[in-house]
Amino acid sequence: MQRKQPKPKPYSLQRALVAFGLIILFVLTSIAWSHDQFTANNTALADGQNLVSVYYDGQNKTVATSATTVGEALHKMGINLEKGDVVEPGIDTPVTLGVTNINIYRSLSYLVEDGDKRLSTTSGYHSPRKIVEQSGITLYPEDTIETERVDSFVVDQSVGQRIIINRATPVTVVLAGKTFQLRTHKKTVGELFTEKGLEIKPQDIVRTSLDAPLQSGMTVVVNRLAQRIVTQEVAIDPAVVQSTDTTKPIGFSEISDPGSPGKKTLSFLLTEQDGIEQARQLLEEKVTLEAKPKRIVVGPTEKTGASSDGWVKLRFCESGGNYANKRNPAYRGAYQFDYSTWNNYGGFRDPADAPADVQDAKALETYTRRGASPWPLCGRFLR
Repeated sequence: MQRKQPKPKPYSLQRALVAFGLIILFVLTSIAWSHDQFTANNTALADGQNLVSVYYDGQNKTVATSATTVGEALHKMGINLEKGDVVEPGIDTPVTLGVTNINIYRSLSYLVEDGDKRLSTTSGYHSPRKIVEQSGITLYPEDTIETERVDSFVVDQSVGQRIIINRATPVTVVLAGKTFQLRTHKKTVGELFTEKGLEIKPQDIVRTSLDAPLQSGMTVVVNRLAQRIVTQEVAIDPAVVQSTDTTKPIGFSEISDPGSPGKKTLSFLLTEQDGIEQARQLLEEKVTLEAKPKRIVVGPTEKTGASSDGWVKLRFCESGGNYANKRNPAYRGAYQFDYSTWNNYGGFRDPADAPADVQDAKALETYTRRGASPWPLCGRFLR
């Protein structure tokens, strides 16, 4: 036995027709709005104006304007801004070709509590941080914020929302000579170091206990001790070797060999605190290049020349060491001066009559000018 199909109900057809009609109306409305916008755009461009679309107080208004900035456009449209209102983009933003969309967020009342300080303010921002910053209060990244409703106007003398700032504790940490300005909600020094990833090594000296409670503005100092071995290469100055050549004039000096510096390596155990050297201990000294001595040849001096071994031998060879020797009528005294060489030296005509120190001085003066040549035979003792 076949079941009869139910006849469609009249109201189902009516619903379908209504829905179809609504769709047609929406399409026609959209086309009309687009046409109006296109026409408005073209008209505005033709008049040298731009379009601004302002969303404020639950409504949207689109107008053509010759204003050059957002603020000027709002003024021409008669839209007033109250203290704390937020305009996006800002009022100094240029109005550009095409459509400029402007949003106005009307300010609401807020009560900001920052410790013992209370501030009533208004703002169009919805972000608590933005509201606090707009009121001129400085916030740090570590500070936290709570919000709640203001329930009693009599008690708080304000309406709207309460914004409570929970300040992080400011602490200065000096670690290994480096200074860190930190803020935290932790309670102890040790917890702060863990939170900030500050490593304390076994040899470090912590001036404040890690269990000490944190206080606003406190300074925690950690000195870092370290030891390391350093190697340093230094020059070795050449030794000076001086030899006397009695054949040279008095005051003579000449470098016969300049020599050369040597080198040595020094190893130290260096102790540092916070990167600054405190002490060093010599561990090893090793000569890597021997220095070559500097050799200097000098002549005799006036003080020691006449009494030196060479002069003593010269006098003995010439006169037997006798300052009054007059055996030879032409050569006189200890040094056997002839009269022309003597030349009345010291006021004495005869060299043999002059005191010993006068004869010595004349011998040294002659040697300075002429070397050992005045004593052809005995001068060998001065060489």
